[in-house]
Amino acid sequence: MSNEPSKQKTVYSIIDIETTGGHKNGNKITEIAIINFDGEKIIEEWSSLINPERNIPKAITYLTGIDNQMVAKAPKFFEVAKKIVQMTEGNVFVAHNVFFDYNFIKHEFAELGYKYQREKLCTVRLARKSLPGHKSYSLGKICQDLGIEIEARHRALGDAKATVELFKHIQKVSPHQVNEIISDEGKKISLPPKLSRAVYDSIPVTPGVYYFYDESGELLYVGKAKELKKRISSHFRPDMKRKKDIELKNKVAHVDYKEMGSEVAALLFECHEIKKMRPPYNRAMNRTRFPYRLVLQKRQSGEFVINLTKTIDEDTHMTFASRLIAEKARDALYRAVLGFNYGSLNFDQARCNIIDKLGVDHYNSMLEKVFTKNLSESVDYEIELPGRHNMEKCVIQIRKRNPVKIIFQSDEDCESIDLHSDQDMMRILSSCFQKFKIKKLFLTENFQ
Repeated sequence: MSNEPSKQKTVYSIIDIETTGGHKNGNKITEIAIINFDGEKIIEEWSSLINPERNIPKAITYLTGIDNQMVAKAPKFFEVAKKIVQMTEGNVFVAHNVFFDYNFIKHEFAELGYKYQREKLCTVRLARKSLPGHKSYSLGKICQDLGIEIEARHRALGDAKATVELFKHIQKVSPHQVNEIISDEGKKISLPPKLSRAVYDSIPVTPGVYYFYDESGELLYVGKAKELKKRISSHFRPDMKRKKDIELKNKVAHVDYKEMGSEVAALLFECHEIKKMRPPYNRAMNRTRFPYRLVLQKRQSGEFVINLTKTIDEDTHMTFASRLIAEKARDALYRAVLGFNYGSLNFDQARCNIIDKLGVDHYNSMLEKVFTKNLSESVDYEIELPGRHNMEKCVIQIRKRNPVKIIFQSDEDCESIDLHSDQDMMRILSSCFQKFKIKKLFLTENFQ
């Protein structure tokens, strides 16, 4: 018989909460469920409504079914705080999108003057690594794909039970993945010496724009992220080699962020913020990114030609990131009028023949029409994207190809952000249409 002590099982506290809104600041928990699971069986289960001591928005009631009357006589958070501490003590905190639930609970404890800290595990991340190929990894969609029934969607206990079943499935399919992720968590980052761990832990995993500041409060860098936590962590890797990256990391004393709801909104807002604030470590975006342009000029002989020149004017139309791209655009313009490229054999002679046939005025009119068509898209439209929470939508307004405003709208609130428009913004928007397959919503009247 072995005299070695038996290894204690890891207990996973699988948790789900419902709240009055999508961000811990200004919102409170309305319901919590904790299911303690030892990897084989459930050993404890508990759930409770919580009186948030503030109004529950109608949109949240519509989503969860929890209204003000239901929580009126429920315990307040401080009355269940001890139970939460006891049930999760020494356990791994597990949730679907763990930073949402963890940061809300941690914030509630902070308001009571208590530092709540647990090892974390995210079933979204686990599912992505263990179960590749699914279109969506939201709890509802992934459970539907796997045939896991959710008895009460958007209620804490129903979602927690579904998360337990998802966790079991992941363990069955990829038994080593859970332990690998847990053991890797502490190895992936080396926080800057001046950055508080509490600040880092509070960062969510949602799309957004983030800001690095030094200890004097000076802005160092602005970035965008599909997942804020993951992207910011990449700046703090212990194996970084580039001198500039190491220098930036060592200067970071504070991190701030703004959630944007989608990668598209984050891309546009990042560009806006960099152009407005010119952080010293955003060198790529600070320089002119489209240094070549096409201009329509008239020769002494009277006919129009399309010339390729260099520019430093941010607001110049028909600008390009490289000479090659600009040359291809010029070829396309000439081809639309003449039927052949600028660099074609005997181009000048062929153009002269066409001018003689059509007349200078007619030729100039045709070339000018094709050229200005690329500059004259005057129809105003907007695109609609996901908001920062389920009850919010994001609208981006475009005027004459320029994104001019980001609006976050819900039944309860509206936030509007005016954008600095330039060629970078136009190019980013254009690439987003191709990458994200965005649909335009044309307006019957110009927006204000």
